[in-house]
Amino acid sequence: MTRPTCEQLVHNPELASLALLEVALDIASLALAAVWPELHEIEMANEHDEPRAALEILQLSGDLSVAIEHYKRVLGRAHALRSDTPF
Repeated sequence: MTRPTCEQLVHNPELASLALLEVALDIASLALAAVWPELHEIEMANEHDEPRAALEILQLSGDLSVAIEHYKRVLGRAHALRSDTPF
C-alpha cells in the first residue's frame, strides 16, 4: 500500500478515499486478529460463529484489497498511455 501523490490525486481524486479504505481494512484486520487469535488455525476458527464471521471479513478484506490494487494498476497504465500521446 502506497500513498497517492499530489499529482495522482489531481488526476484521480478517488485515490484519496481508496487510500483511507486500505488503511481501515488493515486496522480492522489487525483488530480481528487480536480479538480472535484462533483465526490462524482455520479449522478451529470455523468451529464457532464469531471467529468464522471474523474470518469471512478478513477474506473479503483481502479480496477488496486486491481489487483496489488492480484499479490502481489500471489507472497507472491509462496514465502512461496518455503521457505517451504526442498531442
